[in-house]
Amino acid sequence: MITEKGCYYCDRNENFRELLFELCDLRVSKVFYCKDQTLPGRCTIMFQDHYEEIYQIPKKERDLYLDDVCLLAETIKDLFHPDKINYGIYGDECRHVHFTICPKYKGKIGWGQPFIMFPENRVFLSEEENKERMDRMREALLSRLNHG
Repeated sequence: MITEKGCYYCDRNENFRELLFELCDLRVSKVFYCKDQTLPGRCTIMFQDHYEEIYQIPKKERDLYLDDVCLLAETIKDLFHPDKINYGIYGDECRHVHFTICPKYKGKIGWGQPFIMFPENRVFLSEEENKERMDRMREALLSRLNHG
């Protein structure tokens, strides 16, 4: 595994763990469940190795990564029924290739505009609610991965 010291996604330090729970590994990626569930189902999916630009990833692995991204988006669509999925891949400050998969809902926060990374009134679920949601997501993702 290629890592970069000082990288938010490679190090996964305390600041990282305040925002994200590790959900599961897919073919060439790792999925993290966002603790902020203002928009139900929001996750982040990082490429397994440290690259700063998506075009730097060798084509075969990049294709698998985009397949993983699609697998996650389809799973979120099936479980949470968003009206649209937004894909954020900015990385100005956090340069490791990753997508924030943000389900959007008509009439809810951020509809019709880019998703809001840290909304004013964020929704945090209980430990039990997070566990239940994460278990459902993990089961659905791994089932899709193994049968797709």
